[in-house]
Amino acid sequence: MNVLIHTAGQRVAIEGDPGLVRATLAATGTADQQLIPSLDLPNLVVSLEAKRQRFGTARCEPITRGAWATGQGEAIIDSVGGSGFSQRWSLDEDGLQVSSRWTPTARESAAARLLPARHRALTGQVLVHYPALWLAVQQGFAPLHVSVVEVDGVAVMLAGPGGVGKSSLVSRELAAGARATCDNIAVCDGTVAHGLAEPLRLPAELTDLPGGKRAFHHRREHTWTGRARSLRPSLIVVLRRGAGAAPQVRPISAGQAARGLVAGTYAGGELRRFWPLVAVLALATRCGPVHPQVQQVAATLTARLPCVELQLGKEPGAGLSELLATSLAAVRSNGVH
Repeated sequence: MNVLIHTAGQRVAIEGDPGLVRATLAATGTADQQLIPSLDLPNLVVSLEAKRQRFGTARCEPITRGAWATGQGEAIIDSVGGSGFSQRWSLDEDGLQVSSRWTPTARESAAARLLPARHRALTGQVLVHYPALWLAVQQGFAPLHVSVVEVDGVAVMLAGPGGVGKSSLVSRELAAGARATCDNIAVCDGTVAHGLAEPLRLPAELTDLPGGKRAFHHRREHTWTGRARSLRPSLIVVLRRGAGAAPQVRPISAGQAARGLVAGTYAGGELRRFWPLVAVLALATRCGPVHPQVQQVAATLTARLPCVELQLGKEPGAGLSELLATSLAAVRSNGVH
C-alpha cells in the first residue's frame, strides 16, 4: 500500500503493509477517504518494513548510544525517542527516505500495550512527524508549538505552552466554519506557516463530534477534515491563563511576543524528543543545522506583525472573534500580511 499526505510543507509518501500504513495514517489524523489520487511527487518517503531485526551497523561509525553514521550520508538509530522503532535515514538530492522497523525491547512492547494513547502519539511523531519536521528544517523552516487559525478573514497565530487554551479556542472557531492549518504544531520561515497533519484533539466537553479515541489530558482524537495546508499569519497572539474572571487583551512588544513563541515551543511536550534527534542526525548525516532556527523565526514574525497578549479568564467565555475584535479590525484596516 502506498499513499501520499501533505504535512509540515512536505509531500510524504507512506508505503508498506496496508495494516501498518493505516495505523500510521490514523496517528496523523488522516482517514482513508481523505486520500485522493495525487500527481505530486513525494520529497519524503516513509517505508514501514515488516522485519523485526534492527538495521545492521557493521563498519558504521558510532555517533552516540544507539546511533551510527554509515559514512554515506545516512544515519541508523535504534528506538528513536524510546518508541521501539529503529530507523535508517537517508538524504539526497531527491529528498529524504526513512525506513522504520518495529524492534521494541520487552519494556517498550509492554508500554505500547498498556499505554495505547502514548504509543499512538509516539507512532505518529517518530514515523511521520519528525521526518517531515526535520526535512522542513533543512529548507529553512523552524517548528513552533502554535495554533494557526483564520478568524474573520485574518490568520491568527496563537502561541503559548500546552494547557493554556489554544485547542479550545481553535475548536470553537472550527465549529463556526473557520479554517485552520494546525491545532498544535506548525513549521514557519517567518512568513508562511505549514501545519502538521495530526489528529484534532478536542476537550470532550467542547465538541459534539461522536466517538474519538482517548488522548491525554481528558481529550478525544478526531479526524481533521478541511484542514488548510498553510496560512500566512497576520497577527500574533500570546495566550496566558489568568486568575481573573474576565479575559483581557493588551498590546505587547515584539520582544515579549517572541519570548512567548520560543518559550511555548520549548515547553511543548510533543517536541521534546525532536531536539536531540536533530542534533544526532546533523552529526550522522553532516546535513543541516544542529538546532532549528526557532528564535530567529520567532524574531522575524514578531518584528513584522502586530502582537497582543490575550489573558483568558477562569471560565470559558467568548470566542476569538469577539475577544480579538479590535485587533482583527486593525489588521484588516492596515492590510498587514
